[in-house]
Amino acid sequence: MHNDEQSALKYSLYLLSFKDYSEYELRKKLAGKFDVCFIDNVIAKLKEKGLLSDKQYVEKIIRRYGSIKKYGYFKVEQELRKRGLKKEVYENLLSEIYTEAKEEENALSIAFKRPREKLEKYLLSRGYRSYIVRKVLALLEKE
Repeated sequence: MHNDEQSALKYSLYLLSFKDYSEYELRKKLAGKFDVCFIDNVIAKLKEKGLLSDKQYVEKIIRRYGSIKKYGYFKVEQELRKRGLKKEVYENLLSEIYTEAKEEENALSIAFKRPREKLEKYLLSRGYRSYIVRKVLALLEKE
């Protein structure tokens, strides 16, 4: 175990140069290598300098899984929880960024690429809320 805050900071910056981490994930990465007091100080410095922000991380995850990969609300929420993010950090952002209208739009874009008989099961497996799935299926029935 290293006993030096400078090493912990350098290692954190090295990790952050490759990908973003939530505070929870970064703490886990540093836990076996550095003393807790150094980790706390490094996390505080990184947050102060804007290099570690759970809010920004949440926004990136929501955009990646909601807009790019087109997962449903529940799947996006699961991805956030999996990364150790607390509900109070992401709940409002998730509702603001990944609106019901956006989720419905994503479901419709998928609907035109999938066989209708398997669509409901597919959308539910991708984390779409059931009422959104029913709404999309009803829209398709009208065609």
